[in-house]
Amino acid sequence: MPDHKANADRQNRGAELLQTQLPGFYLPSKSEKKKLLEILGISKRFQQTFDAIRLNVPTFADVRNAKDFDLLEIKTTDKHLPNLPQGFFFGMTENEEMLLKVFEGKYFLCLVCAHPKSLGYELVDWGQLETLTQNKRVQYQINLKSKS
Repeated sequence: MPDHKANADRQNRGAELLQTQLPGFYLPSKSEKKKLLEILGISKRFQQTFDAIRLNVPTFADVRNAKDFDLLEIKTTDKHLPNLPQGFFFGMTENEEMLLKVFEGKYFLCLVCAHPKSLGYELVDWGQLETLTQNKRVQYQINLKSKS
């Protein structure tokens, strides 16, 4: 059974690292995410498909168009990875893959290593992911109906 608290803690540590290392890193609110999706002409169902943005303008208030930001989906590991991103293992949703393909150069996986001996991050777009991928498998997550 997945440990959601441990995953959330790891994700938070990844975001904290990015706040100190990635220029323009910003964690948008729910309403700010909606604004970003509107700017890109993307359905609000993709609101959970990115965690953060990289601002190309001084503040979020300055965001006017798609050139002003990039979408970031954060994947964090505690594994020691001296040659980041080599050896990184993560899960990815179909929506994340779709955005990587459609918005290449605008939507990035942000692979964060939170291990003390190999702290760092790597931004990866669709083309880079295709080159770096050793193997990929599909896994279905199924929710059964509750008894009425």
